Amino acid sequence: MAKRELSREELFALVWERPAREIAKELGISDVAVGKLCEKLQVPKPPRGYWARVEAGQTPRRPALKAFREELEAKRKGALQARIAGHFTELQSKFLDAALEELRKRGVDSLVETTRLKHISSLDQDVAAQVLLLIQGQAQKWAESGRVDVKWGTSVRTSIAKLVERLMPLARPQLLAFETEGKRHSFSAAGPIVFVRWTAELQARIATLARIARDQNLSHVVQPLSAADHAWSSTHLHQPESDFILNSYLCVSPDVAWVEWYRRSWREDDPPERHSTSRVKLRDVMPIDFLDGEVEKVLPPGISEAKVKPYRARLQALDEAERIFEMLTNAAYALDRSVPNETLAMADRIWFGSERPFRAAREAFAHIETDLERWEQQIEAERSQLAQAVLGVRPGDIVTSHQHGTLTRISAESISLYSSENHVTFVVSGRRFRKDGTLGKITDTMSFTFDRAVVDDK
Repeated sequence: MAKRELSREELFALVWERPAREIAKELGISDVAVGKLCEKLQVPKPPRGYWARVEAGQTPRRPALKAFREELEAKRKGALQARIAGHFTELQSKFLDAALEELRKRGVDSLVETTRLKHISSLDQDVAAQVLLLIQGQAQKWAESGRVDVKWGTSVRTSIAKLVERLMPLARPQLLAFETEGKRHSFSAAGPIVFVRWTAELQARIATLARIARDQNLSHVVQPLSAADHAWSSTHLHQPESDFILNSYLCVSPDVAWVEWYRRSWREDDPPERHSTSRVKLRDVMPIDFLDGEVEKVLPPGISEAKVKPYRARLQALDEAERIFEMLTNAAYALDRSVPNETLAMADRIWFGSERPFRAAREAFAHIETDLERWEQQIEAERSQLAQAVLGVRPGDIVTSHQHGTLTRISAESISLYSSENHVTFVVSGRRFRKDGTLGKITDTMSFTFDRAVVDDK
């Protein structure tokens, strides 16, 4: 049997039925060649000591044959083609027509008649890339202005998100240039320029990083490019540059992205140099609002026990911290301040000598006022973070709920909670949306009350 005639499944069956030396003898090859063939076909080999345990009468565990990398790639491409195949829905066609009309006004030939554009395969790759950016920036405006005859809402947004998902693999990846920060001349940039190919996979990854930064209230998230799938390569134009080591990082905040790199010399005495590119707004280069999942949050009028129960210990700890804070505050401000300092100093000298406990107590409470302010800020921050965790809402989200019999929709600006012995009240404040769907100037508040006895008794 020649080794080229072996299929992957046959080789897997052989290496787990007999030792490698017997297989090599049968195939007329060496043990090393059998190992290389297994590595090439990605067939797992028995671990060291496997055949000794078999001879001892044991039955070691035999792993399953995992899918081959090429098979996985074929399945991935097949799933991708199935996802982008098919016709546009009527709602998706309306927004697509509006985008193509806008491109024609700008002098871009869409290469296809709008009336005939019923299937996604009819759309040009370059046009698809520009359509995605137009949908990101203009979709809601088209709906609210009446250019597209729909009423903007969650269902419309979901449909557009599906349209974006289907167009992303089709769109030609754009090449973004990140210029180095600093003074820029008319004929050149301030320093090296980092070019990034804006693939669909990279955009999805960036959307995930932006979501992490927003959910965890981080200024930005750092992804080392040397350990990522999308790395950048550089060419040194001057020979001395070869004496440096570069470490580059992709930085993503909720709104922007940029690249930082640190250049250090082989000589450890020289400090590393930090360089950074200019920041690119994510909404200008990708449809991040439709890649980031659902932004609008619908909250029921009441808070269920299931939402609060996982945070019971944290809520009790917050109550205890507030009780201690109230005790310290009352003690600090209950000190009799009507007694002059000179009187306290005289009492200290007469009764206590150099120990001066009266003066020490007043000075200690004077210093603790600064700590009380800091503790109050920390408790308020914990209230906000705990309320965000329970409600699943963060600042910037669009929140909808029935309040006092009417549907209220606001853009959340602050989230907090207020606790009493019997109830916990969660409060979301922000600017209210008008009836036409635009954001107004009036500030409104949503409140959700939970009976804490339900959780505390269990």
